[in-house]
Amino acid sequence: MPAVDPSFFQRPAATVSQELLEKALALSPRDEDNFLEVGLGYLEKNQRSKAEDHFARALAVAPRNYKVPLRIGIAYIRRGDMTKGEEMIQRAIALKPKEENLYLEAGLAYLEKGQVAKAEEMFAKVYAYDPNDEDNYLDIGQGYLKAGHKQKAEESFQKAFRLKPDAYKPYIKAAIAYYAAGEERKAWELFDRAVKAKPKEENTYLWMAMACLRKGQTQKAEELFAKAIALDPQDEDNYLDFGEVYAERRQFQRAQELFGQAIRLEPKKKRVYLRAGVAMMKAGNRVKADEYFLKAFELDPKDEDNFVKAGESYLSAGDPKKAAELFAKAINLDTRKAKPYLKIGLAYLKRI
Repeated sequence: MPAVDPSFFQRPAATVSQELLEKALALSPRDEDNFLEVGLGYLEKNQRSKAEDHFARALAVAPRNYKVPLRIGIAYIRRGDMTKGEEMIQRAIALKPKEENLYLEAGLAYLEKGQVAKAEEMFAKVYAYDPNDEDNYLDIGQGYLKAGHKQKAEESFQKAFRLKPDAYKPYIKAAIAYYAAGEERKAWELFDRAVKAKPKEENTYLWMAMACLRKGQTQKAEELFAKAIALDPQDEDNYLDFGEVYAERRQFQRAQELFGQAIRLEPKKKRVYLRAGVAMMKAGNRVKADEYFLKAFELDPKDEDNFVKAGESYLSAGDPKKAAELFAKAINLDTRKAKPYLKIGLAYLKRI
């Protein structure tokens, strides 16, 4: 295929997205996930006819894959089209009637839209097919809590705790859910239980620190983060995770300090610079984002994902010219790869 010039991306977003997505699908005619992603993208933009055309192609390519109708059904439910959503969910069930994750995902989607009775019908199947998976009860509890059903959430969490009374994850996951819902007293109670279950687990402190920081409780967040780092000072992801939250809050100096610590630990890992760059660009700090991206490109000038992710950041930040340069580089590294066309096409579809 001929090389792509940056000017290709300077045309209307609808034209660019359509041509890129068509190329991606032509290069991967047997990949149902690509057809599905494109269909979901069009559905999100209310282009239902195009969405359904791509859904039909995904279903035709993989007629026995229950995940395809499941994802389509969930998308329709979330958009309020219960009839179409139910049709697709039932199609998925017919393909794999004893898959508990199917019922879990569908149930959570129904619950999100206030369809409690339908959600509980799905959850009953989850419990029947896998009554001993604590993660299912945790996910359902989180879903109930977000939907405002506190008593049902508590009942579900307690089932998870009984299954794994000595594990830290059920307690800290429930704690974070309660904290996000404004139930701080309950959150701290469960945090203490998580620490008791596994006193030297840094994720317990890290996850709670991030939850505190998102609520603006900086001092408490830093105290907890210090404990996480004391337990595992060599994990660059801890610094990146915490730094990203500071960047979200536009507290750039502290974010840069944390990103710098991650870089000192792993100065040759491109993903460290890429994560820092994306976080800074999203928060509006273009100067630092430029620096981080440039270093990522220097470390691996042949990785199209670097250029795609950075390009998406520039596009979202309102710099389509810079995005076009990076997208052209990504595609031209290998014009036969479907993935860059797909990702970039979806990025422009979002801008229609």
